[in-house]
Amino acid sequence: MKKLICLLFCFSAASVMAQNNKKPAAPQTPIPQFAITIGGLKGGEITSDNLSRIVDSSLVVKDEKGNTYTIVRFRSVYKFKSSYEDSQSGERKITDDMRVNDFRNTSVMSALWRQSIKDNIQIGDQMILDNVIVQLKNGKKIMAPAITFSVVR
Repeated sequence: MKKLICLLFCFSAASVMAQNNKKPAAPQTPIPQFAITIGGLKGGEITSDNLSRIVDSSLVVKDEKGNTYTIVRFRSVYKFKSSYEDSQSGERKITDDMRVNDFRNTSVMSALWRQSIKDNIQIGDQMILDNVIVQLKNGKKIMAPAITFSVVR
């Protein structure tokens, strides 16, 4: 019986010591709220002329305090309508299509990509800039929200 009481006492003491030796949790760094712009615009409806103009601009990521962040990578998705001839019916059909390109260690799309967008802009097209990874001041990387432009005229 004495052995059982001694064993329980030792177990309780070890448990209390373990709880007292726990390190306090490291303070969490608050995650900034990002705003992404290209050509000064935050997305939404856009004319083909304005989209043609802003594709030459840098993508900019700022937090709520106005701090600018380095862009590690981002993706540009360009959605559009294309047509094809149905091999069975011989009819011309329209389908949704898209082109996607990833850009690393830059905040600007390549010249070829920008020119392709300019040459092909049509009403109803969409340009989405997503998978935007920025580097925080402490060196960590985090994803910023996507922005979308829809061509209306």
